[in-house]
Amino acid sequence: MMRLVNISLAICLVALIGALYHIRYSAESEARALRKLERQIALEHDRRRTLQAEWSSLNDPRRLQILSREYLSLDTVRATQIIDMRPRRTQTIPVVLPTDMPTELRGVDEPR
Repeated sequence: MMRLVNISLAICLVALIGALYHIRYSAESEARALRKLERQIALEHDRRRTLQAEWSSLNDPRRLQILSREYLSLDTVRATQIIDMRPRRTQTIPVVLPTDMPTELRGVDEPR
């Protein structure tokens, strides 16, 4: 009986040691994957900062002014080029409200 208990405990001990090593190596593998992702995130942050710096240098107003003078043949706006697009008279839009609306919610001009 005692020999059976010792053998079963030895088998459990070997199984637990195997499980412990499996957990340890899988945790190390996950830690390596996490470090790899952190490096990729840092690289993307650096790329983003670089692109932001390039974008602000490309959108510099002085640079754009020089480029527009060099490549565009723009002239000042004359008064004859401006057109008033507003309608000549304003239109009123009739609004129909339900008659069962409480008095305090009705408009001032609504018939009672």
